[in-house]
Amino acid sequence: MVDTVSVALLVCGLIVIIGFSANYLFKKTGIPDMLILIFIGIICGPILGVFNPSLIGSFAPFVAAFALTYIMFDGGMNLNIRQVLTNSPKSVLLAIIGFIFSVLGVAGFTMLVFNVPVEYGLLFGSIFGGSSSVVVISLVSKVKISEKGAITLILESAVTDILCIVISLSIIDVIVTGQADISGICIGVADKFLLGIAMGLALGFAWLFALQKVATMSFSYILTLGIVMLGYAASESLGGSGALTALIFGLILGNEKSLLIALRQTFSEKNKKVMLCVEDGLKRFGNEIAFLIRTYFFVFLGIIVSVSSLNLLLSGVMLSFILLGMRYGAVWLTTVNSPMKSDRKIMTVVLTRGLAAAVLATLPAQMGLEYSDLFISIAVVVIITTAIIATVGSVVISNQERNEKFSLNLPKLPRKTKSDA
Repeated sequence: MVDTVSVALLVCGLIVIIGFSANYLFKKTGIPDMLILIFIGIICGPILGVFNPSLIGSFAPFVAAFALTYIMFDGGMNLNIRQVLTNSPKSVLLAIIGFIFSVLGVAGFTMLVFNVPVEYGLLFGSIFGGSSSVVVISLVSKVKISEKGAITLILESAVTDILCIVISLSIIDVIVTGQADISGICIGVADKFLLGIAMGLALGFAWLFALQKVATMSFSYILTLGIVMLGYAASESLGGSGALTALIFGLILGNEKSLLIALRQTFSEKNKKVMLCVEDGLKRFGNEIAFLIRTYFFVFLGIIVSVSSLNLLLSGVMLSFILLGMRYGAVWLTTVNSPMKSDRKIMTVVLTRGLAAAVLATLPAQMGLEYSDLFISIAVVVIITTAIIATVGSVVISNQERNEKFSLNLPKLPRKTKSDA
């Protein structure tokens, strides 16, 4: 008789193999690997019961933090620092406009359909106000989008993560205490940004020089991942954004050559070899770890799926399309007179909500607030629906652009004249 431990290990091994196969299939056919993994989770959780959704769901805060740390670090490693500095203002603008539009759209819908008070409507809106950094980084690395567009989306997702967390917690505090502190909210957002960036810069440059000493030692890559975790935890403990710290940390390590040259460092032949070892080896190792975490993350999303009624399912789907409409308006306004006009379609569909929304949706229940079951049920549907919109939409848009490009390159046939006839 097969014991439960063996079954769990068998399933975990199969998930990695399926994740690898799905990633390969995506590159060859364009079929979204994210959707395949989510549906594998649904089969293993709610349908077959291999994993207990309620038990697995209790680990959501830990999974969210762990996945966010390494996916943001890996995303930063693959960004060009010059492009990041150039596109930061546009990213912040898109994040703010998109967040405001999403909050207003979701608040209006929930107040109208579920008859919730204004403060609860705004809480719904702030929970679903931003895209998931984990999913955005996974998607932009695979879809056809300009470097400017990709960097804008990644930075935007990091900013909206902060806005969602700070604003949601502030609204909960208003509901519990009955007092609104606008200045406190503004200070909280500023602290998250400034502390997160400062921690990332300090840790990144410190480790950049330390790596030149330890890069040739065994397990230096694993040590780097441990430093990422410490940086995330330290930043969050001090009131900063751990996700932003991980992103900046990865950005500095990923651009080590250009940064060290900018700092006018001189290199011996040995140092050049060490630098190449860090640049190529660490990036590849980081990509491998990110793949593993990303694979289990999407399966985890599928496992925790739970919808109590058809009305909630339909409401969640409708809410997702409202978010899509709000997203279109925000992207259009942000890209007016911008080179990213050609990326408008793909930037619009990349609106996926992730585990951050799922974790925030559990807070009303923890605080004993009204409508707590509604928050959780709607969150799961929105996460899955926006994931479908993003993955299917990106494939459709890529195929349309490919077909348009192909038709433009076709040779024009000469028209027949009367004399030819």
